[in-house]
Amino acid sequence: MTDERELDDGLAAFDQLGREMAETNRLLRAVRSDQEARNRQERTLSAEMQTALKQATGASQKALQAAKTEIRSSLLWTALTALLIVLVAFSGGYFFGQQAGTEKGQAEGYQAARDEKAAASWANTPAGQRAYGLDQLGNLDLVTQCRGQGWRIERQHGQDYCYPYLDVQQMVHGWAIP
Repeated sequence: MTDERELDDGLAAFDQLGREMAETNRLLRAVRSDQEARNRQERTLSAEMQTALKQATGASQKALQAAKTEIRSSLLWTALTALLIVLVAFSGGYFFGQQAGTEKGQAEGYQAARDEKAAASWANTPAGQRAYGLDQLGNLDLVTQCRGQGWRIERQHGQDYCYPYLDVQQMVHGWAIP
C-alpha cells in the first residue's frame, strides 16, 4: 500500500504540477495578450500623435506664411505711404518755392530794370559819357585805383586819397581824357 500511496501522491503531485503549468501558460497567454494590446495601443497612439504633430506643424507653417504675407503687405503699404508723403512734401515745396522764387525773381527783375534805367540815364549825362570814354581808353581802372605814374595813395582819417606827386623829372603825369 505504500507503493500505491506513493503512486497516488506522485500522481497528485504530477496533477498539481500540470494544473500549475496550465495556470502558468494561461497567465503567460494573458500577459502576451495584454502586451500585444499595449503594443497596438502604443502604435495607434504613436500614429495619432504623428498625425496631430503633422497637423500642428502644418497649422503653424500656415500661420507663419500668413504672418509673412501680412508683414510684407504692411511693409508695402508703409513704403507706399512714405513715398506718397515724400512726393506730396516735395510737390508742395516745389510749388511754394517756385511761387516765392517767381515773386522774388520778378521783384529782382524790376529792381535790375530800374537800376539799368538809372544807369542808362546817367550814361547819357556828360559825366557818364566822360567815364565811358575813359573806360574805352583803358584809363578808368587807373583813375579808380590811383595806379597811374606820378600818383600815390595816402590814408587819412581812415580813408584812402589819391594825390599827384612829382616824378624824377619834376613832372606830374595823368590820364588821357576822351
